[in-house]
Amino acid sequence: MKLNNTPPPDVVGVQITAERLAFDLEDGRSVSVPLAHYPTLMLATPEERSDYEICHSSVCWPKLDCDISSDCLLRGAKEARRFAEKAWRRQRQPA
Repeated sequence: MKLNNTPPPDVVGVQITAERLAFDLEDGRSVSVPLAHYPTLMLATPEERSDYEICHSSVCWPKLDCDISSDCLLRGAKEARRFAEKAWRRQRQPA
């Protein structure tokens, strides 16, 4: 079995719509997944979604405690269950 030691591509842009999360990558590709893959972002306000930091191949939403790498989007990976459950619990709490 041959291992792929190629690092994931850097993220150069982020777009979030009501339906999709997309990363523009340094190699010219754009990859997107349904926003439902990431309940933390899906349940966040537009203002919370727009407060992110790009650090090489990852995007971080510090106030949401959410980090997503380009590798995750390329693989179509969904948010870990424990983080998704935390987002759903936060959504159900009274303001």
